[in-house]
Amino acid sequence: MDVIRKVSKGFEKFLSWMDGIASLSIAVIMVLITADVLSRLLLNKPFVGTAEIVSSLIIIVCFFEIPYVSMRKGHVRTTVLYDIVGRKGKDIIDIVACILGMVVYGLIIKASFPGFMHAIEINDAEIAGSFRITTIPGRFAIVFGSALMILEFLHQLIKYSYDLIAGKSIEGEGELK
Repeated sequence: MDVIRKVSKGFEKFLSWMDGIASLSIAVIMVLITADVLSRLLLNKPFVGTAEIVSSLIIIVCFFEIPYVSMRKGHVRTTVLYDIVGRKGKDIIDIVACILGMVVYGLIIKASFPGFMHAIEINDAEIAGSFRITTIPGRFAIVFGSALMILEFLHQLIKYSYDLIAGKSIEGEGELK
């Protein structure tokens, strides 16, 4: 049980690092857009490639942030059915949601991975004037973030399954109600 807790804490720390990268990316987006708007207004010379850089960074932000938000149980959810079932019913709903999530993100990887590999092969990029912005980091973020999401769903699946079978939390918080 201690091994599961250590792996869990390590994975949570890693997802926190991904959250940090996403947060820094948001700061870069903010500074870049602000500088572009000021340059456009004051000097009548916008930065070349701002839209392409921002669109690539937004993909990175989204796919690096999603697993962290899931870990923190921060996703929006409809709780009409969830609120009326007991603890075991909630665990079963959460287990089914984890399985469905792993399937969906597996399909995302299956659809995105060939494009990612092709982008590496041809050194794919978007062209903005004479400025070349590679699409590889954004494509990598989709595959990597989806893989992290599958791992987070697996992590949650283990927790919910343990809770359901043992009747107590894997984190050692005692009996569940």
